Amino acid sequence: MTVFWLLNFLPPPMARALDLPVQASGSWVMALQQALEGQPVRLVLCAYSPAVSETQRREIGGAVYLALPAAGGKEALQAALAAEQPDLLQIFGTENDHAVWALESFAPQKTLLYIQGLAGPCGEHMADGLPPRFLRRQRLKELLAAKTGGATVRQLREGLLEKGEAEKKAFLLARNLLGRTEWDKAFAASVNPSARYYKLNEILRPAFYQGGWQRDVLRRPRIFVSQGNIPLKGLHRVIEALPAIAARYPDVQVDVAGWPPPQKGALLQPVMNWLAEYSGYLDSLARRLGVADRIRYTGVLSADAMKTCFLQSSVFLMPSSVENSPNSLGEAMLLGMPCAAANVGGIPSMLESGKEGLLFDPAQPGQLAETVLTLLDDPIAAEAMGKAARARALADHDPKAIAAAQMALYHQLCEAKEVRP
Repeated sequence: MTVFWLLNFLPPPMARALDLPVQASGSWVMALQQALEGQPVRLVLCAYSPAVSETQRREIGGAVYLALPAAGGKEALQAALAAEQPDLLQIFGTENDHAVWALESFAPQKTLLYIQGLAGPCGEHMADGLPPRFLRRQRLKELLAAKTGGATVRQLREGLLEKGEAEKKAFLLARNLLGRTEWDKAFAASVNPSARYYKLNEILRPAFYQGGWQRDVLRRPRIFVSQGNIPLKGLHRVIEALPAIAARYPDVQVDVAGWPPPQKGALLQPVMNWLAEYSGYLDSLARRLGVADRIRYTGVLSADAMKTCFLQSSVFLMPSSVENSPNSLGEAMLLGMPCAAANVGGIPSMLESGKEGLLFDPAQPGQLAETVLTLLDDPIAAEAMGKAARARALADHDPKAIAAAQMALYHQLCEAKEVRP
């Protein structure tokens, strides 16, 4: 059986073969590929790349890797499918043009559209919790931001909403959808109720299956947030809640995986905060609330460095305005951490509040702080919820079980008969 994977990132083995930078995204895809080793399946991993002018093909470690020229469009994909003659096509990601091209180019009953995030809903919630001014048109700032490789909050929102329209086209063309949560299942049904939905959890990074979080009574209260560079991830809500948390725990620290707001000195800082819109807002908000010294930005972290941050923290906090099935929450659960997460999107499908962690409504002021304080105030109960979270995550993200379920689905789709209109 040959299965053609159409990805939205260039896999690391192919990037290295072409002497291109290795992207940090897609770890769950590569983990699935590793779990399928030894199974009776031949994988063809294909992605578009602006760095190649013609299709590049390599055979590495028993798999085929293809890099298609970004300028090649639909025709490059059709040529690759014709050359490789796969039995099945699996599309990773729903929001890019290549998803529609693939669904128009291959037998729909032999095609599986894999839902990662949902661009449209993410766009709708991009500016949640921010002042209304962030959604106003600012032509000069938008022009300057685009020239420097950045984007305003409004541009981020509009970009995702535009991708959301392409996403709906892909959903309407699909007959087989693969997702993970009740949220993405409901969204899929609202767009295309005739498509068949299958559920399959993701395999997470190997480092997080080993070892585990332990309660330390001497530990300084530390809260870990795994992403804070875009407003969708809700770091502004954490900063707003920090004074209330610090009132009870004066030595509390928040570690944020990512880069800090740029610092340019007293004269240039107002200009930088104006241009780097969201990070500038975070910097100004933290200073105004008197909590800037309690926030530590770690920079981009490797898997091992991320794991260290988890293990050295008291609470993992996910304040996002919307998520499908965030891998960082799954990784925190695998380690058995006390978790506080926003009760949005697919998160309730991952974690049962009161048993495996605590959920809060991010739109209700004060709930975030109260939830974190509940975990800090009762570390024994928090530890028990972390252990329950670990047990669930080990079952939900079991590589062998996921690989077996994926293969069973492949066999089922291979046996499907074409249904002609």
